[in-house]
This record gives sequence, structure tokens and C-alpha cells, in this order.
Amino acid sequence: MTEPKPDPAPLDGLLEHADREGVGGWARDLAAPEFPVELDIVLDGVRAARIEASQHRVDLDGAGIGPHAFLLRFPPGLRAAEVAVLRAGTEQHLAGSPKRLPPATEEEDPAAALTAAALAAAEEPAEAASLAADLADRLAASLARPDLRQARLLARWGHGAAAQGASPRAVAPRSIAIDQGVPDPARDAGSSAVLSHLESLRRLGYAVEFAAAHSLARVPAHDGIEARGITAWHAPWIASVEELLAAAGETADVVYIHRLPVMRRYAALARDWCPNARLVFCIADLHHLRAARQYAIEAAVPFEAALATPRIAALRAQELAACEAADAVIAHSQAEAAIIAAEAPDAVVHVIPWHVPVEPATTPWAERRGVAFVGSYGHPPNLDAAHVLLDTVMPLVWAKAPELRLVLAGSDLPASLAARASPLVDVLGQVPDLASLWNQVRLTCAPLRFGAGLKGKILSSLAAGLPCVTTPVGAEGIPAAALPGSIAADPAGLAAAILRLHEDEVAYRSASEAGLAYARSALSEAAIDAAMRDVCGLA
Repeated sequence: MTEPKPDPAPLDGLLEHADREGVGGWARDLAAPEFPVELDIVLDGVRAARIEASQHRVDLDGAGIGPHAFLLRFPPGLRAAEVAVLRAGTEQHLAGSPKRLPPATEEEDPAAALTAAALAAAEEPAEAASLAADLADRLAASLARPDLRQARLLARWGHGAAAQGASPRAVAPRSIAIDQGVPDPARDAGSSAVLSHLESLRRLGYAVEFAAAHSLARVPAHDGIEARGITAWHAPWIASVEELLAAAGETADVVYIHRLPVMRRYAALARDWCPNARLVFCIADLHHLRAARQYAIEAAVPFEAALATPRIAALRAQELAACEAADAVIAHSQAEAAIIAAEAPDAVVHVIPWHVPVEPATTPWAERRGVAFVGSYGHPPNLDAAHVLLDTVMPLVWAKAPELRLVLAGSDLPASLAARASPLVDVLGQVPDLASLWNQVRLTCAPLRFGAGLKGKILSSLAAGLPCVTTPVGAEGIPAAALPGSIAADPAGLAAAILRLHEDEVAYRSASEAGLAYARSALSEAAIDAAMRDVCGLA
């Protein structure tokens, strides 16, 4: 015999407001107030969305209720007449539920307004029914199944409240974030940076929504974004980033744009369509600086000559103009911030790295051997550095330590590197969990000859307690104290540093502790939040 389901625990809270813009209120389980309550939003008897009452609100915090607020914004054109809020999967209504919604105006719902006008003008019931059916058919055909589109939009729109005042209608400030593709921290450091900043916005009370500029197709990386509490927009719920910006309009408080091509494409539209938003431009790195350094090496010309070439000079002008067009610019390194400040004096620049969890390797030093290089090989500086390591640095190391192993790991592994596998060279490609690699080797090496910005491969190594031997370009943006005895400008110096840190446990431990101390202070969530608070202009 099936046991009857127990009655749900008492639900404390209130559906405070409901209109055609959205619903909001608060809810908590009196039997387990430490856990958030899941709620179903029901429109005209249909469960349309599920959200969590888990956000902070000043008045609720002051009353000792805690983080149990919720908010769901409705997309334009909502046709429902009644909204109810129930405990998820039950028939248990929140106090104040259900609520009737006011009739739609013509501006809010042209279809409903046209139908009402037709019915009012019709003299006979049969004529009214015919007019209504005709209108419904024509509107359905022109709007491509509007009810389905509404349901899809509604399913993607929900985010919680984090009110900045005591008004029950106060809602979380809204942040729209745009990058070229969908961030995937397993792929590159730029993804880690943008996700860290968006998570910081969440902790600061923003409702964060993300869209990729280059493709709106759903990809597995969208799951990772949603798991962080970020609304991920993609097809079929939006047809373009422009649609998202236009729909956000005056409700957007921050528009965060990552990388120069995206800034050039959307900055003016964000200014026009989101007039209340603070425009934040995260440069990732200075593209013109990276390009000039690469050209100088490949063409064997001085850096200043490379900087003056027409292509790089144009890129430089675009980049500096984009910096001056933003309300706030995020650079990852102090060196790049200094360049922007000198060459774009109207730009307001903030130096913000990204959060890297400190997770020291657990395997004892004596049980680890070898050196690793980690990077996304689709990024030219990384591919060049890997070949430099194989061709000029490691031969000097192997001359004195012929059994010292080299591990190459990272995404987008090309055939040129895959072919270099040997008894001394392990070519792994992309590694799902870097912790397993950190527990095999003693240190990393990043012999970068060109590039710009802060290097994620070095930050991850330091946060794992592994010293990283690198060049001045690789070390740019990281305090020298975090890389003691680890910076060298030529292959001989790099090889000597690898041998010393690999064989001398005292030197190794000193470098390891210095790197961990830097990661704990500069790369913590608290440090990122403090800097992002300034970026957003929060008191």
C-alpha cells in the first residue's frame, strides 16, 4: 500500500505584487528556514516557471527574515489574466496568491487590444466570433506561435530580487553581459575572467543575464553559466543580442562587454537602448599590444616600428577609443592600465584580475616529478611558447637532467604539438581537471615571447602552490614577489630556473609559498568584489 505524502511544511511569506511587468515577494519554509524554497509561477492555471526564493532584500534582512526574496520579470505581451505562486510541485499557495492582473493595454498586448476592439464593434455575436477568430489566425501566423514564444521567454526570464531599499516593489539591479562566445573556463583564461566578474556582480546583488555575440546556438557551456545563477540567453528565446538590449531598455543598470570586437559592435546600441546603464568594458588584454609584440618578433623589427604599422596603429586607435567610450574600463594588469591611462586620459581604468580558488597540490613534493605547460593552443602566444619550450629551453634542461619529464596540456592541440610526443614529452591535450596534473609535476613553465594581459596559466599554477618559470612578458601584471627566482628573459635563464626549482626543495617551497600568498590576497572573491563594487559605482 502506498504511503500518503506528508503535508508540506508551513510556508511563510507573501506575494507582494503582481502586474504585467512581473511578480515579487518572499517565501520561507518555517521548518527549515536555512534552505531556500522553490516556487512555481502559475499563469491562468498553467505552471509556467519555477524559481527560488533565495535573494537578499534590505527590509527582509532588517526584519531577520534573511535571503528569501523572489522576483520574476515577465516578457512583453503577457496575456495571462491571473497569476498564482505555489510551493513547487504542490497546491500550497503563498499568502496573497492568486492575484488578478489588470487588463492589458494596447501598448502591452496589441493582440488583446485588437480583439477587444473587434468584439466591441461587432453588432452580432456571430460576427464578433468570426472577427475574433480571424484576428487570432492572422496574429498567430504573423507572430509565429506567440503563446509558445511567450512560454519560452518566460522560462528563461526569471531571476531573484536583491532590493536596495525597503520598498516591496524594489527589485535587483539588472546587468546584461556580452562576450564573443559562451565562456568555458576549461577552454581559456578569458572565460574564467568573465565568469568571475559576473559571479561578483551576482554577489553584489545584481541579476545577471548573458548572451554570446557570435552565436546564439545553445552549447554545453550554457549549463555552466546557468549553474552559477546567471540567466543564459540563446536561441530560440532571443534572435539577437540587439533584441536583448532593446528589450532590457531602461531596466538595465549595467552593460558589461568583454573584448574589443564586442565593444565596437554593441557599445553605441547599449548607450542608445539602455540609457540608464553603466557601460563597462573589460579589455581581456590590449589587442594592439599583443599584436605589436608578435609582429616585432616575427618580422624582426623594433617594437615601436611594429606599433606604427597601419594595421596595428588602427587597432590601437580603436582600442583606446573604446576605452574612452566606456564609463569604466577593466584591465587585468597594472602595466596595461598604465598604457590606457597615458594614451586615453579620459578613460576610467580599474585593475581587476579574476578569482582563482587556492587549492594546493596534495601530493608531497618528493613524489612529484617534471614540469608542465598549460594553455589554449588556439591562442598564438601559447602555441609559440610551447614550441620555444620544446626547441630551446628543454634541450638545455635535458642536458643536465635527462630524465626530467615535460607535460603539454591544454585545449585546441594542433598536430604540430601532438607529433612531439616522446618518452620525455607527454602530450595530453585538454585536461578536464587540472588538479590531477598539479599533483603529478613540481612546477610549470610559460616561456611567452609575446602576448598581453594577465596569464591564467600562471595564476592557476600559483594558486595550486606550483612555482611558474616565465618570461617578463609572462610575468607582466603579477608582482615580482609572487614569482621569486622564476623570471628569466632567455632560454638559458629559463632552463636554470627550472632546474633549480625542480631540484632544490628549499627554493621550491619559498616560491610556492610566495605564489600562494599572492593568490590568497589578490585573487580572492573578496578582492574581486571590492574592485567590482568600484566599477559599478556602488557606495
